[in-house]
Amino acid sequence: MDLKYGKGLISIQTPPGFLGSIVTRVDAVRPLDILLKESCMNPIGQPCLKDDINRNKPGDVVIIVSDKTRKIANYEKILKFLVSELVDAGVQEKNIEFIVALGTHTPHTDRENRQRYGALMDDFRFIQHDCHGDLVSIGKASTGLEVLVNRRVQQADFVLATGRVDFHYMAGYSGGRKSILPGVAAYDTIRNNHKKLVRSGVRIGHSDGNVIAREMAEAGNLLGIDYLLNVVETPEGETAQVFTGHHVHAFEQAVDYFSSVRMVRINEPADCVIVSAGGDPNDKDFYHTHKSMNLAMAALKGNGSIILVGKCEEGFGNEQFMQLMLDNEIDALLQIPEEKIDVGGHRAFLTAKMLKNHRVYALTDLDADMLRRIHFAPIQSVEQGISIAKKDHGADVRTLVVPNGKAVLPLLNGRRDTLCHLGG
Repeated sequence: MDLKYGKGLISIQTPPGFLGSIVTRVDAVRPLDILLKESCMNPIGQPCLKDDINRNKPGDVVIIVSDKTRKIANYEKILKFLVSELVDAGVQEKNIEFIVALGTHTPHTDRENRQRYGALMDDFRFIQHDCHGDLVSIGKASTGLEVLVNRRVQQADFVLATGRVDFHYMAGYSGGRKSILPGVAAYDTIRNNHKKLVRSGVRIGHSDGNVIAREMAEAGNLLGIDYLLNVVETPEGETAQVFTGHHVHAFEQAVDYFSSVRMVRINEPADCVIVSAGGDPNDKDFYHTHKSMNLAMAALKGNGSIILVGKCEEGFGNEQFMQLMLDNEIDALLQIPEEKIDVGGHRAFLTAKMLKNHRVYALTDLDADMLRRIHFAPIQSVEQGISIAKKDHGADVRTLVVPNGKAVLPLLNGRRDTLCHLGG
C-alpha cells in the first residue's frame, strides 16, 4: 500500500487488524465550460444572472474572490466567465470591481495576485480587504454579534460572491457565507465569531446547531449577497460541479453534493488510524499536515492512536500556532477562556483538544525534538508507529488507513451525529 509523501510515495505493509482504506466516491469530471453554462442557465433559487442584472440594472458590481489560502482550480477562467455574463447583460467593465476576501490573512503581493487572477489584473481593479480598514456596521446577528464589513462591499449595488465548498473545522463547511464572514469582515467581528469554537455543536461537517456557522449565515443575510457561485472540486483539484444562484439555496445544494461524495460510512471505529495529508501541497508544512487529523478523528475510538504522515519540507509553518504550542502544556491551552481566544489561537486550542485524549505519532522530515516540544511523538516509519500502537491497544489492534486526510470524512454507521465534537 502506498501513501503520498511530499511529491513522492512511501510504501507501507498492510497493518494488523486492517479494517480497510477510507476513500472518496469518484464521479466523472466534465469540461469546465459545460459545467459553467449549465449552472448559469439553471441557477438555484433565483433567476439567471443576466435576468437579475437586466431587472435590477445595478450601477456597479462587486465580485468577492477567495484569497491565496483558498486555492480554486481554474479560478481565472471561472471569473472571466462571470465577467462575460455581466458584460453581456449590460454592465460596463469599468463598473466591475473585485474584492479579495482576505479575512485576517496577509495581503497578497502583486505577483500572488497575478498568479491567482491572471490577466483580469490588467483590466479590472482588485481591492484587498483590510480587516482594520474602512468598515461599516450592517447590524447584529441573533447572538448579539455586531457585524462590520468592508464599506465598498456594503455600498455596491450588486454583490456577487465566489468560493469553494470544502470541510471546515469550525464552520462545518467553507464556501457560501464565509465570503462575508470572515472574508470581508472586521477583525473584531471575526475574532468574536471564531472564539466560540469551544461551544457545543461546533464541529467539522456540521452546520445545524453550530453557532459559528449560524453567525456567518446571518452576516450573509444582513449584507444581502445578490448572487453566488460556488464550486466543488475532486480531491485531485479538478472542478467537479458548479452551483450558482441564491446565496443560501445554492450553497446548501453544493454542501449536499459535496457531502455525498466526501462522507464515507464506516461500520466500526478504529484503535489506530493511519492518515496521510495527501502529499504535496497538502503536506508542505506541519501546520497544513496536522489538519488532516480533523477528519480522521471521526474514525477513531475515544482513546485511539493516530499515525500522521506528511513530509513538511517547508518546516512547521504558522508561527503564531507554533509559539502557542511551544509555550503551553495541553491543559493550559484547553483552559484558555473563550473571551481570550484570539484569531490564530483557535487552531492551537483545537489541536490541544485532539492531543488531550489521543496519542499522535508523526512521520515527517521535521526535527524530532521540536515535534516532542509541541506534544507530538516522532517516528521513523509507519511500521514503528504500528508497533507502538500494539503496545497501547493490543496485538489485534484494529486499524484504518486514510490516504488523503483532507478529502474524506468517515461517518460511523452513516450517522452525522457521530462526528467528532471539538468544542466544549
